[in-house]
Amino acid sequence: MHAIPLKYNDHVLVPLAAGERGSFASMVIVTKPNGARWASGVLGHFSEADDACRFAIEYGKAEVDGRRHPRVLKPIVTGKPDTNRTAAPCVSGSVP
Repeated sequence: MHAIPLKYNDHVLVPLAAGERGSFASMVIVTKPNGARWASGVLGHFSEADDACRFAIEYGKAEVDGRRHPRVLKPIVTGKPDTNRTAAPCVSGSVP
């Protein structure tokens, strides 16, 4: 599992994509300006690590802004589970 921190409204968001049962579990760690941290549980499962990271970032932004959290609208469809799957780096540079 690897993540790249993203600054957002004086907070730091760390999106995570962990390979799990043939898919990637989306999670986020939010660090407040005072240094306090909050970590989500698994937010959803995605077929691609980038999708899991994008969702984690949007969830973290909603948390910081006090907005309603986004939801995973449809379950992912995966083929045969790949037990050797590893998480790709979460790239947050061009995420809206």
